[in-house]
Amino acid sequence: MPPAHFHAYHWQGERRVFDQEADRRPGGRPPAPGFLANPCTPLVIRHWLLRPATAITRTCGTSDEAAAWFRHETERAAPAFASDHERSRADATAAHAAAVLRRGGDVHAGWYLRGTGFLTLDVIGCSPNGTDPRLPCPLDH
Repeated sequence: MPPAHFHAYHWQGERRVFDQEADRRPGGRPPAPGFLANPCTPLVIRHWLLRPATAITRTCGTSDEAAAWFRHETERAAPAFASDHERSRADATAAHAAAVLRRGGDVHAGWYLRGTGFLTLDVIGCSPNGTDPRLPCPLDH
């Protein structure tokens, strides 16, 4: 069954924050308070669904809408990518994301930015999630 909707997430911050993995794991059920309060991308991308609804950047009703959000955010961020190679692949990355979303899959991409920054864009299918249908929708809790 395809997801009823998709939640999009955007995180940008310092690489050193991204490298601190302890509070990027839920730790159990219910998830640990440090995990719930951490704005950084979870280690397992579908675990975004365990975070509060306030972590959602955008909710999209269709895979096409979710793919358009991902493409827009990728194109907007691409000039700041640290690598010429990644900048040149932004269009291909967005096209691949669109194909995965059409199949109901989750999408994750992360890039080093000039300086010491890191950016992640994630889109997670919800209600149900294709990888773990038991995960709740953040809008329901």
